[in-house]
Amino acid sequence: MQKVSSFRFIDVVYLLFLITASLDPTGYFTRLKDVLFVILAAYGLLFCLKNQYYISSYSRITMISFFLIPLWGIFIATRLGNFQEPEYAMGQVRSMLYIFIFFFVVTIRVDVLLKAIWINGIVMSVVTMILLVLSQISDVLWLIINEFAENSGSFLMALNRDFLGFKVNGLQFRASSLIIFAFVYNLYQYDGRLKTALSVLLYFTLFFAGSRTPMLVQTAILLVYLYDREVIGAFLTRLSAFVIFLAFSMLVLMLVTQEGEASNETKYENFGSYIDDIATDNHALWGAGLGSTFFANGRNEELAFTELSYMDILRIYGLPLGSYFIFLFVMPVLLLRRFFPQSLFLRRYCMGYMLFLVLSGTNPLLLGSIGLTGLTMMMAIANKTAYLDHQPDADGVIIDDYHLK
Repeated sequence: MQKVSSFRFIDVVYLLFLITASLDPTGYFTRLKDVLFVILAAYGLLFCLKNQYYISSYSRITMISFFLIPLWGIFIATRLGNFQEPEYAMGQVRSMLYIFIFFFVVTIRVDVLLKAIWINGIVMSVVTMILLVLSQISDVLWLIINEFAENSGSFLMALNRDFLGFKVNGLQFRASSLIIFAFVYNLYQYDGRLKTALSVLLYFTLFFAGSRTPMLVQTAILLVYLYDREVIGAFLTRLSAFVIFLAFSMLVLMLVTQEGEASNETKYENFGSYIDDIATDNHALWGAGLGSTFFANGRNEELAFTELSYMDILRIYGLPLGSYFIFLFVMPVLLLRRFFPQSLFLRRYCMGYMLFLVLSGTNPLLLGSIGLTGLTMMMAIANKTAYLDHQPDADGVIIDDYHLK
């Protein structure tokens, strides 16, 4: 039997932080996100110090690294005379401070943490679908929503995207990649009466985002779930899974190589520009530095960053330090692998996290509050497994008396 905990008041504050960071990431309406972050980080730090809460070596190293690496990047840019975008550099330094919300997240029980992420995904989905429906009712409403999105920076709009010959209009929050976690949780852990309705809602929110990657990510998760549940029988499920996998692979190939699609062409040209810049002087070793710019052929202008976050990291910090930086995002999954045989949900949640890294890494979201929200959540789960002598039982892995089925 699974033990369920109620939300503490401070856990509700974290949920409010998630909703604020998701619906108003740029502070267009209010700076509440920053205020809540300070409250949560301070509370978590005091709680951990007072109770001598165990923080694993990986967690300590990650927090220190996220604090020091951007400062090192600024130092390199200054030394090389590449410090052309100080505003972007300082913005990334501020963003990296969100790693310290880990001090609070690690104090939350796992069931409460997962539910907070789940509720936040549902809230985002409901608001997104309401706006999407309103935008289809009237062209005037669509223009109003579009203008608001451009002014506030709270949305990413995909207008008239060419999707294998079809024109697709879409709407999504910048933080919509967090819906991935809510979708996985809803499929594998939630057994309430609204399971089907919420699954449809969470699926179509990203499917109608108007961008290829969210569509493919949600569809991949759904196909894996149908495979796990053997919804049409064991043999047919495995046979159809193989056929679907081949068809899905062909679809991905067609989408990423589709000629004449502006987004694809921009990304390819920018990718070549990254390679050229990394090959310049000692950029491969030391990087160009945080705050430096490079000429992006896809945009035909000097830029400090693009939507290709991983290439930004390698260009700014160099191949050795950049690879280490990226590795820190993946490390929680490696630490949790030992529990995979006992918990299907944990395997699929980690799969969702890897897809979250893909989606966030193809948009400028990885190195910000959204990317660090996903990372600190996985760090907290990994940290809990590091200091408790968990023994799997028939129900799965026990973390905080919470059974990961």
